[in-house]
Amino acid sequence: MRNIGTLIWFRILLILPFTSILTFVLTLIICSQIPNNIQSGQNLPQISELGTGQAHYYFMSGFIILIPQLLIICIGRLQFLLQSQTIIHRAIIFFIHIIAFVSGIFVLIMAIVSLDDRENVHDIGAIVTFGSISIYCILHTILIIYLFIHRSKASEHSNVIFPLWFLGCTIFILTCSIIWVITFASIPEYIAAGTPFLYFLAFVPQFWTKTKQMTNPTFTVHYSNRRET
Repeated sequence: MRNIGTLIWFRILLILPFTSILTFVLTLIICSQIPNNIQSGQNLPQISELGTGQAHYYFMSGFIILIPQLLIICIGRLQFLLQSQTIIHRAIIFFIHIIAFVSGIFVLIMAIVSLDDRENVHDIGAIVTFGSISIYCILHTILIIYLFIHRSKASEHSNVIFPLWFLGCTIFILTCSIIWVITFASIPEYIAAGTPFLYFLAFVPQFWTKTKQMTNPTFTVHYSNRRET
């Protein structure tokens, strides 16, 4: 029974990075089609402006659905990092992921508090959300690069693709966030908001590996032997 529960857990982790992207995109699309307070002729409004007027309830609902998906993904990643290596202290890994959990609180504030009602509170939620996610990506990327450098002691982190992917996404997030803060242009904001979802996609192969280890004992033996060679 315990194995079945664990298998279900890892299979949920496999699909959540994709459903979170779908939830985010659908929320923005639906809100763009609902009457809101966007100025006429504005082709690409700020994300927060999509949640104004009648669209606020759709905006709020979409992000409330999104938050638990992201938190579960982070819990799964935390679990994987705790189980897959022993060279980085658990306290450091917990600290990095607490930052991700904190971002969930401010996403909720951004979603619930409309730009129409309390602009300052909404802006604080949005800014801290971007900031905490950026900090999480930076620290997590440093952690993965460190594990790759010491891959002889952390064999599950020996694939160079993952640190490169995380590093590329982090650079995109930071660059676009800085441009957005300076210029308030919409395109950098959308890129900065969307790139973390691409960042989380790199978690999928390692979630898949854990799932295969649960369902196929032969795969577990083969994978263990391959890591030792």
